[in-house]
Amino acid sequence: MKIRKEEEKLYLIPETDLIANRIEELRDYFAQQLRENSDISHVLLDVSGVDFIDSLGVNLIVGLYRQITSDAKTVEIIGAGKNFMKVADFFRLTSLFPVSSS
Repeated sequence: MKIRKEEEKLYLIPETDLIANRIEELRDYFAQQLRENSDISHVLLDVSGVDFIDSLGVNLIVGLYRQITSDAKTVEIIGAGKNFMKVADFFRLTSLFPVSSS
């Protein structure tokens, strides 16, 4: 897991699949980064290193979206591969926020 910060943008980079056995660790890490970087206005979730996402991974993303937007910030997913895009389309994540492919 990594982060990168550029001006008012925070890049969250999980570098692991968004599956059940990783969700708690990822959720805690993301929450910590959002607290520590409260001055940002835009969060980008870079999923270029994510091959698989299960329903708990989708819930993690939706929860992240709700947390970020409740603070009047915007969120975007970048680096989505074909499998991720299929899941994003199926769960209609693209109706909540921008999802761009790699």
